[in-house]
Amino acid sequence: MNRAVSPISLNSISVASKSLHTLVNINFNSRITCCVNTFLRYFVTKTKCTCIANTHVVPCLKSIDFFIGQIHHSRMLLKKGFKYRLDPTTSRRQLFAQYAGASRFLYNRGLEQRKTAYEKEGKSVKHYDQNNELVSLKKQERTQWLKEIHSQVLQQALQNLERAFQNFFQNVKLGKKPGFPRFKCKGVRDSFRYPQGVKVEGDNVYLPKIGWTRFHKSREIEGTIKQTTITREGEHWYIAFSTECEIPDPPAVPIQEEKAVGIDMGLTRFATMASGSNNKSTYVSNPRFLAEYLPRLRVLSRRLSKKVKFSKNWLKAKKQLAKLHAKIKHCREDFAHKLSTNVVKSHDIICVEGLKIANLIEKGTKSMSRAIADASWRHFLRCLEYKAKALGKHFVETSQYFPSTQTCSGCRCKKKMKLSDRYYRCPNCSLVIDRDLNSAILEKAVGMTVLKACGATP
Repeated sequence: MNRAVSPISLNSISVASKSLHTLVNINFNSRITCCVNTFLRYFVTKTKCTCIANTHVVPCLKSIDFFIGQIHHSRMLLKKGFKYRLDPTTSRRQLFAQYAGASRFLYNRGLEQRKTAYEKEGKSVKHYDQNNELVSLKKQERTQWLKEIHSQVLQQALQNLERAFQNFFQNVKLGKKPGFPRFKCKGVRDSFRYPQGVKVEGDNVYLPKIGWTRFHKSREIEGTIKQTTITREGEHWYIAFSTECEIPDPPAVPIQEEKAVGIDMGLTRFATMASGSNNKSTYVSNPRFLAEYLPRLRVLSRRLSKKVKFSKNWLKAKKQLAKLHAKIKHCREDFAHKLSTNVVKSHDIICVEGLKIANLIEKGTKSMSRAIADASWRHFLRCLEYKAKALGKHFVETSQYFPSTQTCSGCRCKKKMKLSDRYYRCPNCSLVIDRDLNSAILEKAVGMTVLKACGATP
């Protein structure tokens, strides 16, 4: 199938799929096949676009040649996560801490082995060898306590280490900033994982070799449980179920501008939205959770620094500080989930700007980097993406190089803007408009053009 749009030059335009991994979600029972319309919908659901150098507004799809068969019963394998707060007894809390400590011990030990072997011999220890060493470790006098821990929990700790090295080498290969695996600290992101063997009955969960534990079941668990992770956040323990469920392929929504929205992220306002054909503006204020609790954080941090390390008062102060950090995290997550759910339910087409948030944090000033991290843009965009996908709606993310701030939404004239300029004043058509609203309108226009060029209309 070839698509070309004239009179626009295809050499100056490129539209690349951000990710085609959603095609793997289709269940291949008989043949590895897929409907053409289904492919197009999944293709445009996650799209990055780079526009013409002259206008930077109208994108176009390059010719795509592919062969796709037909399938009569297309279904989607959806992965979901369900997180609940545990209500353990004192003895269960001690077991959780013991299991998390064992996972941390094996992770740090395996990391030290690999670093030492590479420094001395230029070779790394394989995951297979470290996994087989677990049997001999349980027989040694100094590490006999590992017998009390479930064997698969110990194996998952080494699996985490292997995945960390795989991510490191992949980033090096792709030329990205590599993140070499670091040692884990006690009391920081304590967690352990079960790959199987977990049972749920009502509001009780059975953890192998630990027993039954009650949890606050706020909603039903959907699908088959594949993995179970127990983590500590502040003073509470949480359980997260990773499930898989097969659902019918959701029907694609029609391409209608009345149901489209363009979203521009910012710091003065968290988001500026332009929805519908008349570009109705909606402004979402920035909650600034970190700024709200920052004075209290400073007080607790000073108290912790003045205590004798590992004393009882030091442990109390550390517990209070961790509790406040967990509260800020939960406030951010709650805000992102509520806002993204509202946006996805109200609109069928969601167009957002492409942002390299890590670069913005790294290159910005201290105050700006803190404000960007506090806003948690990426978490919000991730929520929008997977919720839109689950409902069969379109999610379009434009290129990070698309100059939406410098382009007039009325006449497409370009003009350089300073960060301090809050209004776009067009020298060509004399349009005066809020710069964030101007960007949101352009994001929506680009997203609509991409979807129409890809043939996403069912």
